[in-house]
Amino acid sequence: MDLLCVLTAVVVLFFFCAALTLKARVPAALAPLTALSIVVAVLTLAGMAGVLYPAAWALYLLGVVACVGAFWPRKGRKPDWKALFTPGSMFFWGMTVVFAIYFSIRQPMATGFDELNLWATAVKVTKVDNSLYATATLGTPWAVTQNPGLPLLSYFFQFLGSYADWKIYLAYDALYFACFAAVLGALPWHKWRVAVPLAAVLWCTPFFFTIYNHTIYLADTYLTAYGDVPAGLVFGGAVALWMALRQTNGPRWAVLPVLALAANLKANDFVLSLAAAGLVAVDAWFFCDGPFRQGLARRTGFAAACFAAPMAVYYLWNTRYVGWLVARNSDSGGVGETTASLGQVVVNGVKILLGRPVEGFFEERRPQFLQAMADMGHQFWTSDGKLSMIGQGRNVVVLILLVFVVAFAVAAGWRLRGRIAAMAVLSTLCFVGYNLMLALSYGFIFKPFQAEALTDYNRYIYSYYIGWFLMALGCLVTALLPQIVVRQKTLAEKDGPTAVLVSTRYTSRWGLAGQGVVLLLAVAMLARQSQLVLPQLSVLGFADSEFADRKAVRAEADQVCSYLTREDRVFFVSQGDNGEAWFSAVFDFYPILVDYSGIVSEMIGGGGELGLPELKPEEEGPKNYYYHGFTAEELDDIVRGNGCTVLYLQTIDDIFVQSYADLFTDKLEAALSGQTLLYRVTDAGFAPIQMEVTTS
Repeated sequence: MDLLCVLTAVVVLFFFCAALTLKARVPAALAPLTALSIVVAVLTLAGMAGVLYPAAWALYLLGVVACVGAFWPRKGRKPDWKALFTPGSMFFWGMTVVFAIYFSIRQPMATGFDELNLWATAVKVTKVDNSLYATATLGTPWAVTQNPGLPLLSYFFQFLGSYADWKIYLAYDALYFACFAAVLGALPWHKWRVAVPLAAVLWCTPFFFTIYNHTIYLADTYLTAYGDVPAGLVFGGAVALWMALRQTNGPRWAVLPVLALAANLKANDFVLSLAAAGLVAVDAWFFCDGPFRQGLARRTGFAAACFAAPMAVYYLWNTRYVGWLVARNSDSGGVGETTASLGQVVVNGVKILLGRPVEGFFEERRPQFLQAMADMGHQFWTSDGKLSMIGQGRNVVVLILLVFVVAFAVAAGWRLRGRIAAMAVLSTLCFVGYNLMLALSYGFIFKPFQAEALTDYNRYIYSYYIGWFLMALGCLVTALLPQIVVRQKTLAEKDGPTAVLVSTRYTSRWGLAGQGVVLLLAVAMLARQSQLVLPQLSVLGFADSEFADRKAVRAEADQVCSYLTREDRVFFVSQGDNGEAWFSAVFDFYPILVDYSGIVSEMIGGGGELGLPELKPEEEGPKNYYYHGFTAEELDDIVRGNGCTVLYLQTIDDIFVQSYADLFTDKLEAALSGQTLLYRVTDAGFAPIQMEVTTS
């Protein structure tokens, strides 16, 4: 049944794409990325307005109407069915349907730490509540203000039927394939010798720039709810889509919703959307199809619209909506704003680079900022920074620039070569700017221990590498295709000079060599991937045992929830937890709320070791690092004060028993004997709930 619901969503998406192609002239291979971007934009606005559920129904119904309008014969003319089937569009639809069937059979599950503490939880909350997860009541003490683009993309595929983890991965992978189709977008069927190896290159791309060691664990690039790979693919996909639009003479507006989507995936990737907007705007404004002055106002307006699309998202969400969320959270006892504003960070960071004085917080963080820059440089230049299948950042940059060089060499005509050269130079400058943004983040936004270890640096930087590589491939595809250049020419006639437009067709000088480069790149990437990622450790062959632990945890959560009601609030106890088990419980129990299980105002809770202050273990480890020292009276006050009605004792130890046994009416005998995991909060104490406990 879930598969049928997902395939219904795919069919509705096809209806939208058919309407875009047949009625709006958007090439079939580019329509999926444009359609998905429009869907996310509509759902974002609807979610902010509090009408997400009816808006989703309206989208589904609109898809049917769009299909009827697209295929309805007009004035005796039949719809051009052939226009819907190109190498890029067939790649998208084929891969999406295959993955839908495959995932519905294999049922992969959310397991990653960030999946459970944000990305997958956001999707589940959005699906269960039919509203933005940012407004949901959870057990967390902070305002969840991450951009809603990816959760809402998943919501579109989750809308019909029940929630399932695998639908998240399908939604993400559909977005991946839409970006790949955009790179293939300008290729006609007779260019299959380029399309086939290029499709292999694109398949390898997420692996190639994210896997940097021979792994014995599942390489979950296509099985992750993290936002870093999608952010990179949409960043590069927007520029590749633009190159294909110009090549096919498609409508220019189709790139605008994609630029908006690029700004709506992750809060820290706004700079990527601006970079993509700038590259598209420069290509449209400077490299016009006719005389420079012709259509200057229209090109200027389009260039402004390119920047307006991501900036509108940033203003509406990150400024207006998030400002309201943070204020609401602070008023209700949350932590409120926790970092300096983006403007202050940029201004003071630039002052430090220029050697000018700064004050207060920024002067205190000056050493951290400068050290982060030095550490990032070390990661880029030395063998310590293995960030991809070909090593450190410098190797990745060389590979990408080589693709640009090949595109420049085989390009048909000097105007296209100028466009490619400008794209290469400007994208390199944007890369420098992106690195500066990361350094500012480590210096002034992240905590000192995060800056010291460059926490998640690989995830942040490979977003740019992935997008940059897609741009280079988009340029190479365009270079391998014929170009029509229109020039204004003045003819001398007896009645006076006459201005005429003359078109010239240029073909690639070394097209065969360019095709050979694509084939060589495909072979090299496939060979390197096969060396580092075994088939049974990829999305194509993972074992059922990969999710055995998560299945056991979720089965216990489902069993526990069967004894609870929606009105219950659960106090979570898992001795020795580093926070992962608590996040897992928050995710698995929802819509039943798992409390922060501590003191929200002091940020004490969210898993850990509970015990009397004097019983804190001296040896280093999770129990010491995450120790929450409460007296019995304090713990009782916290449980009742937080409004908890039930205690879930996932794991208890001697410290917990010695510290708090007197709070329980049976002195924890039922829990110790394996008869229950739940205790009800009563006036007489915490009383055991009779239940059947399944031991794994």
